[in-house]
Amino acid sequence: MSLFVLFALTAVILISCKKDTNTTPPATVNFSKVGTENASIEGAFTDAFRQVDQTCKQHNYKSITSNPTVTIDTLAYPMNVTIDYGTYCLGPDGVVRSGKINAHLTKLYIDSGAVTTITFDNYYVNARHITGTEIITNNGKNGLGHTVFGVVIQNGNLFSVDGTTTYNSVQQREWIAGESTLLDPTDDVYSITGTGSGTTSDGTNYTVTITSPLVASIGCAWIESGVINITVANYPLISIDYGTGACDNAAVVSCSGYTFNLVMP
Repeated sequence: MSLFVLFALTAVILISCKKDTNTTPPATVNFSKVGTENASIEGAFTDAFRQVDQTCKQHNYKSITSNPTVTIDTLAYPMNVTIDYGTYCLGPDGVVRSGKINAHLTKLYIDSGAVTTITFDNYYVNARHITGTEIITNNGKNGLGHTVFGVVIQNGNLFSVDGTTTYNSVQQREWIAGESTLLDPTDDVYSITGTGSGTTSDGTNYTVTITSPLVASIGCAWIESGVINITVANYPLISIDYGTGACDNAAVVSCSGYTFNLVMP
């Protein structure tokens, strides 16, 4: 299961603050839109790096003509990789992509100091247009021997029928499992921390903070643990707790003293 799916699943849980009863707290902002649009744009940028990573691994840094078409300008670094999805490309994950992802790699991404810069050319994910820049820097190994990536999203935009969503974020992704099996991404697990900010298509400004690291396993359809907070000025804080590590579809949402259990689809 892709990280794109993992992040996109957060869309269903950031809903209006209310108990299972008919009592509603004083928040009236459209938290559903905040959550859905944030999850969509975060997921799209996460998926873009996954596409670059998998393309390079699976095809051993060679150009291919199948769908999508992959063009690599040189076998030496720095290297430019273009992934061209054409006008319609249905992936094995059920996501429809079109347009191009462009990646500039200073060196192999698993090498310390490697910088991968991702941009887009008329790129769409499930009919939503994505623009912006994603910069992934390999910051080397931490004291636990885990590779840590700094991930910055700059001037992210998601265009849809509802309007334009903007987003910027700074994250740290710690590769906590699967690093020893580079050609098998299915056992990869990441611990994610960081912050972000954005504006929804209806003009709502918000910030997101990961207050307890999110654990995202490629082999699980849901985020397995961690806590995020979403803040909108002059409205109560929403907190989403994904649990303590079980691969399940349960989460707990808290807002203004109200809590309820959520079962994610």
